[in-house]
Amino acid sequence: MTACNDLVLVPGLNNTHAVFDGVVKALPAEVRAHAVNNPALDSVDAIAQALLPTLPNRFWLAGFSFGGYVALAILAAVPERVQGIAMLCTAPFADSPEAASKRQASLRAVEEGRYFELIDSQASNAFHADSLNDAPLMAARSAMVRDYGPERYAAHVRATAARPDRSGLLNGALPTLVVAASHDKVFPPQTVRAYAGKIPDVRFALIEGAGHLVPMEKPAEVARLLCDWMAIAPCP
Repeated sequence: MTACNDLVLVPGLNNTHAVFDGVVKALPAEVRAHAVNNPALDSVDAIAQALLPTLPNRFWLAGFSFGGYVALAILAAVPERVQGIAMLCTAPFADSPEAASKRQASLRAVEEGRYFELIDSQASNAFHADSLNDAPLMAARSAMVRDYGPERYAAHVRATAARPDRSGLLNGALPTLVVAASHDKVFPPQTVRAYAGKIPDVRFALIEGAGHLVPMEKPAEVARLLCDWMAIAPCP
């Protein structure tokens, strides 16, 4: 077993720590999971600085989607505290000008009071088609979005648009796990596989039958991958 078994899990856009509920439940008792909430700040570096005092002295670090940007900001700030880095359905690059421009439409929707309408319309992009008929899963997502709220969303959209390129941090110096989902429309698997292939000694995994919200759709598979990456005994 690894000497360090604290695992920090950083959620994505429109996610609270609840996005990892199934993953945490599937992890063995040896893993001390710390699923955090990203505060409503409009810079990934500011979010990282706000989270750092709450984190263990040494930890494995996994970021999902927007959480990957925050995880890389944490790694940039305190590389000596990070045991390994996992990128779950995310990428290390800065926003393209086209993507940053499109985010302005999302911010206008929030200003016009259409946040929940906007998020409801994105369900088909967030999940595998089979999951859309899973009523408990859809209810869990709706509850999470309500808890997350438009203020946090607007701040995190601005943070997403302003994030720097941190691909240089994924240099193989730490144990690195990169996970893609077969039906992810936000970070298509071919895009994720392409950048993962440039990281020395990377562990790459493709989870089949999942869309972007893979921690909610396939939590046991995510947990098993994290266990293997951390060299913890396999999850039951």
